[in-house]
Amino acid sequence: MQLFSSLFLRLRLLPAGGLVLLIAVLLLVPQVPPSQAAPAGSDWSRAAGIHAAEHFVGQYRDAGGQVAYCTDFERLSPENSGGYGDGKSGGFVRSDGSALSTAENAALSYLLHRWGATADDATAASVQLAVWALTSPGMSWDSPGMNDILRAEQLPADVVERARSMTRTAFNEAGPYAVHIDLDATDAGTVSAVIEVLGANGQPATGLGAAAKLTGPFVLAETAASTWTTGEEAHRLMLQRTGLGSGSITVTVPRTPAAGVQWLAPSSSKVQRLLFASVLEPRDAAAAVADLPAFQPAVATRTSAARTHPGASIHDVLTVGSAPPAAGSSAEPAPWLSVPGSDSPVSVEVVSTLWGPLDAEPVLQEAVPEGTPRVGEVTTRVAGPGTYSTADLVVPSPGWYVWTESISPESVLPAEAAPYVLGWQGQFGIAAETTFVPWAPNIRTQLSAGDAFLGDQVTDAVVGEGFGPSAQGSGSTITLTMYGPLAELPSPTTEIPADPPLHSQTSVPAVNGSQSSEPFAAFTQPGCYTVVATYPGDEHTDPFTSAFGEPSETVCVQAPAPTQSPAPDTKETPGTPAADDGPAAQAAPPHRPEL
Repeated sequence: MQLFSSLFLRLRLLPAGGLVLLIAVLLLVPQVPPSQAAPAGSDWSRAAGIHAAEHFVGQYRDAGGQVAYCTDFERLSPENSGGYGDGKSGGFVRSDGSALSTAENAALSYLLHRWGATADDATAASVQLAVWALTSPGMSWDSPGMNDILRAEQLPADVVERARSMTRTAFNEAGPYAVHIDLDATDAGTVSAVIEVLGANGQPATGLGAAAKLTGPFVLAETAASTWTTGEEAHRLMLQRTGLGSGSITVTVPRTPAAGVQWLAPSSSKVQRLLFASVLEPRDAAAAVADLPAFQPAVATRTSAARTHPGASIHDVLTVGSAPPAAGSSAEPAPWLSVPGSDSPVSVEVVSTLWGPLDAEPVLQEAVPEGTPRVGEVTTRVAGPGTYSTADLVVPSPGWYVWTESISPESVLPAEAAPYVLGWQGQFGIAAETTFVPWAPNIRTQLSAGDAFLGDQVTDAVVGEGFGPSAQGSGSTITLTMYGPLAELPSPTTEIPADPPLHSQTSVPAVNGSQSSEPFAAFTQPGCYTVVATYPGDEHTDPFTSAFGEPSETVCVQAPAPTQSPAPDTKETPGTPAADDGPAAQAAPPHRPEL
């Protein structure tokens, strides 16, 4: 069996620390050849354990002091063997031919490594029970086979419970192991190292020896221990900075139980095999410590106007500072980066870009959507926390406009500080960064006739311009209101006179382009009539009202001329005076009144 497993190494670098991740190095120590671990043919005798009602439950020891545990409960004890051959190593296979899983092999290996060498009778008995539960067919915990054995042997309850607890712990803390190093730099020039050794399921592994080694301008604080035994709590080291430059910390756990064991096979298949050792391998992890903590500037922004008109100038207000710590952290934001050896803060350029016009309110997202129109950009140099204002940009037309900001490390001054400043990019669509310019519609109208007679009807030709997407898609309408009859031709005015007679109304959709209205009601009285077009407006579109008395929207109506009867045929007689040519003698032709 190949005796290694992958090391899952997780090196986390906290944001305030500015610490660079270094790849961990995994070295596998070759297994000790089983044939050398226990001499072939050695005599084995009972060692620590308990003589139960029917069986000895515990460990066996050979003449060389090697300790081992039986693996096949249903077979004879080692005293019945004529000898044991060369050792075997790798994944264990039960006597019924079923192979232990990787997790079972890892748990068995941990069990031997953690408690196998005990000299305590009760502990050795618990280890033997836990080994049988893993290696003997039909003897897993709570199985009928194990329950029968426990009833027959009458072992102390604490020994049985300890065996169960050992099994649970072995599964929780078994490998393959991962060494985690979390580094956090402080303002006082120290670096905190939190070190964890975790088993395959992410639980802390206890009872493993570990050691730390430093390189570069760092030393361990006097109270720090460079060697320790792992426990349920993470181990913490304090690294004191002694100068500029980078360094590293390496943590080694030289002996970790791998997912494999070593055992001896007897010369007789009727005798139990002896499990005597874990397969061991080391786990190493290293993390680099940068010479300065990384600094993350951040900008909170607010546009100078939430709503304005076309052609207006707007700017952005920048609140500059350090980025807040990660969510859930109680740490304070890092101070603004200063040049080492001086109190001068570094400066960076904030590039503010104004996007628009947009047909809809922007949606919050991390990146600017492809194809978004751009008005322009302005640059503001900032040196430390504070509030700054950008230069102005003009919003040319209706729609939504939104600012975004970015900081590039290439803009850092002095230039040698650039490697220690992280870039920053604001989100697109922040509400506080959005300016809206409402649509301002214009409506032009033309009646189908300027003169009409009683009984006639007219329509209105309507040309809409400047309606935004929200107005055109909402089903809103333009109301056309005809006032009259009026006694005289009205003069154009922006105000509708008080209580003018209302003739009739019609409407058309509020859209851009040309359209014709339905006919107004027929004229029943002579006089002049004028139409006013109105749009009430909405959240995104300004209202509109046309002038009262526009010539193009005014029609004058008269009654038809009366029908004339034919004049009688008269003849002049001699001596009779000629007829008078004046108005009394003949009817005047019909004409429209002058109003």
